[in-house]
Amino acid sequence: MGHGDQNLNLPGGLNFEPDPKRVRELMKLIGGPFHLGRPGTDREAWEKVRATDAGRRLLEAARVFGQDEPRAYFTNEDCIYVMESRDRTQFDQYHPRVKARLVLLPIAECLEPNDHYLAKIEEDIHRLCAVNSWTYPLHEHAKLFHERKGYFTDLMTVHYASSLVTALHLLGDRLKPETRDLIRREVQLRVFDQFEQRIRSGRDGFWWFTVNHNWNSVCLAEILSCALRLKEDPAERAWYIAVVEKLIVHSEDGFEPGGFYTEGVAYWGYGFSHYILAAELVAKATNHQIDWLKKPRVESVSHFGFRMEIQGGAYPTFADCKKDAVTPQWLMHWLNNRIDPNRSDRATAIPTNAFDPIHFQFGPMTQLLLFHQVDLTQAYATAETRTIRDWFEDVQFLISRPGPTSSTKLAATFKGGHNGVNHNHNDLGTFTVLCGAEELLTDPGAEIYTQRTFDINRYEGNLLNSFGHPVPVIAGQLQFPDKSYHRTGFGKDSYTTIVDTTFSETRDQVIIEMDRAYRVRHLENLIRAFIYDRTGTGSVEVYDQIKFSKPDTYETALITYAKWEMRPDGRLRVSANGEAIDVEVSSEQGELEFSHCVIQESSTPTRLSWRFRQPVLEAEVKISVTPVS
Repeated sequence: MGHGDQNLNLPGGLNFEPDPKRVRELMKLIGGPFHLGRPGTDREAWEKVRATDAGRRLLEAARVFGQDEPRAYFTNEDCIYVMESRDRTQFDQYHPRVKARLVLLPIAECLEPNDHYLAKIEEDIHRLCAVNSWTYPLHEHAKLFHERKGYFTDLMTVHYASSLVTALHLLGDRLKPETRDLIRREVQLRVFDQFEQRIRSGRDGFWWFTVNHNWNSVCLAEILSCALRLKEDPAERAWYIAVVEKLIVHSEDGFEPGGFYTEGVAYWGYGFSHYILAAELVAKATNHQIDWLKKPRVESVSHFGFRMEIQGGAYPTFADCKKDAVTPQWLMHWLNNRIDPNRSDRATAIPTNAFDPIHFQFGPMTQLLLFHQVDLTQAYATAETRTIRDWFEDVQFLISRPGPTSSTKLAATFKGGHNGVNHNHNDLGTFTVLCGAEELLTDPGAEIYTQRTFDINRYEGNLLNSFGHPVPVIAGQLQFPDKSYHRTGFGKDSYTTIVDTTFSETRDQVIIEMDRAYRVRHLENLIRAFIYDRTGTGSVEVYDQIKFSKPDTYETALITYAKWEMRPDGRLRVSANGEAIDVEVSSEQGELEFSHCVIQESSTPTRLSWRFRQPVLEAEVKISVTPVS
């Protein structure tokens, strides 16, 4: 993702322009230039923030990031190094601090307007604007953007632009005239000119215009924030709203009808929060006459963070999800706490801290949290009840939990679907098992991003291809797309189909057919059954039924980051932090041999595998998981 040579050229003179009639309609709804933040001169607003826990935490964070060390800027030379070496390690230490300072130091000057950080803010702005390209260096195309022979407006570009505009709005004429002019000039050149030209011409359109993942909502929301504040002409502001309204439907298409977000919890936090940002910008700019957050699908996906918690604060780690993912409280409960003049009621039974955790990487987002909740000092959770299961049939994803009176500590997840989702891993049939808060059998989650993660060699990574997942290897073949298929963004033709689902208070069963996940001509059938039993101490069982037209090899695997040992009775024990399970893998159709290896990638889980010593024509393999008392 992110390369300018993937951009779009529409045929036949078509373009991305909104309907002029819609622009005229929007002009009648909007007022003057608008920003979600309050200027620092609004002392009443900022003193209220200063008196809150959020205000104190923002000041403390500003003190930390306002220090001169470690380094909080990057240069053209740093960008060139990344382009030439393809090593992003050092650069990735710089730009998060750059983003944080751009957000925090102007806020600190509004909370305590004593000019303590003003010189640093000016210096940070000029240093950033001296960098030839705000495009992330690994998104560069032959140094074209660095040499200003072309532009690609990516995630990094829009975040820097919107934070600069936020700083301009907050500090106003406390910034030097040349600094204010510099911000306007650079945002016009790097963002507005590029965006407008591509929308109007239909040529070289940024590829994120039409994708259904986080890039679409993030880029559109941040650009809209800049345009609503800097564009003086109401026709231009209405045009930007109309464009975003037209293109952000692609983000909405990334919300499954059942409320599932295929990019997982962390990217839900990133992508959906920016969808909310765009929606609130439009709602505020039109005096709440347009409110996308009232759409049923948006309401459904707003519950995704709550529904994804398995138990004990653990979340599923499918695709590019991280094991330490945290769901922002403000995002989980935004629809309950947002300022909405068309609704007066809020659930008040469950208090929550909307700033836990607080995120200060994005300028307009932080202003949304500070000034557009009903009560900055008290937020209330949406009234939701944890259920014994969450089943998303449209994507074939299951979370199974103990019942309210169950004595088992086991919980589990199971996933089918297809291998062409956003941030895809080849993981059809993957499952995880938790005992308490410990995920003992796991999906390894995201690798540390490198150039390979999003280029043609993506599936060479053993955390991303099916070797690093608890799924079969059939006739020596991994799931498709495999290591030899050097194209990302494909894989919808590698899929599973549901054979049966049976759910009750005591038992969850999902059976899927998996043979289309493999390019093995003589594989006639591969069925995987997942059974979660919440009675007694609980159990998880996974059955594979394999049928070839001629004998061939079969292997299955489990993945763990925990301690493991093979016991004398042939059962595997997996344990961590006082929690343990026993695993038995068996078959009546032949002898299984056990092997193990450590996957040597950016994280190093252990792969535990069993394979038939001899090729089989038909076989059934059972994986049985039980908790250790």
